[in-house]
Amino acid sequence: MHFVEFDEDNLDFLRDQAIAKVLFVNTDYDYLKTIEKDLEEITGNLDVSFSSNRYIEFNPKGVNKGSGLLWLADYLNIKPEETIAIGDNFNDLAMIKAAGLGVGAANTIEPMKPECDVITKASCEQGAVAEVIENYILSDPAYAYNSNSCDGPVNKSK
Repeated sequence: MHFVEFDEDNLDFLRDQAIAKVLFVNTDYDYLKTIEKDLEEITGNLDVSFSSNRYIEFNPKGVNKGSGLLWLADYLNIKPEETIAIGDNFNDLAMIKAAGLGVGAANTIEPMKPECDVITKASCEQGAVAEVIENYILSDPAYAYNSNSCDGPVNKSK
């Protein structure tokens, strides 16, 4: 798969192409919301989300970070309730809702914060992931360093 950037009105070159994702960029968030509303009638089979307040994303229905998290957890034989997801914008929402612990970083957009189980003190750029690892993984008594092994932390609950 490769990335194609274009700014032409004619999209005929896309006919009969498999398209995994469409990403439209504009720094005017209100304009992006207008695009979402204008396209409502033809996006019923798509997941539409926003990220970084400058992207509107169109994916096939069910193709999102949440379904990716659940697929990966299943593949690794991890229960969904044992997963953690961290995000800050609507494109992360399905993942945050699917995770056992759904974490919003401090800079999470306001409308999404009620959907999160926890909001970090740090933003994504200032160490939210490190904060979650410190507070929810390293401090968990179910995990302890195994000094008899080079493998590091071992989950004692399994």
